[in-house]
Amino acid sequence: MESALIIKKIQELGSRHANIQEIGIDDFKEAELLEIEAEDLIISYCEKMGYQISGFPMDKRLISEDDLEEDYFSRERFQLYLDMLTLEKVDVEELTWCYVCSFWPSQYADKQEYHLTVKEQIDCGVFYKVEL
Repeated sequence: MESALIIKKIQELGSRHANIQEIGIDDFKEAELLEIEAEDLIISYCEKMGYQISGFPMDKRLISEDDLEEDYFSRERFQLYLDMLTLEKVDVEELTWCYVCSFWPSQYADKQEYHLTVKEQIDCGVFYKVEL
């Protein structure tokens, strides 16, 4: 899927996310499913482009599951993967920026603040409990 189509789909998902009232547990689950769907669109794009960080995720999938920790391909690890690619690849930064703006429009003042926050989260060493 081209990045323009992914952006359109993320914006649609973001609109649905904004309309959720988050009153009950089902609302929170629905919101989380929309977030996961948007992240999965970006992850699929990155994999299609052949983007890897330390062999993650494509090369790591070739390793026996016995040689990897349980739940190696966790959501947290994929989020770290996206954050690291956000700092390295302009096209990924555009997709993740669209995602953040579509789902949480007032979280960052601008793309520069977003970029710096992503870098800080990776560099601090405590935001993620996994490594690639």
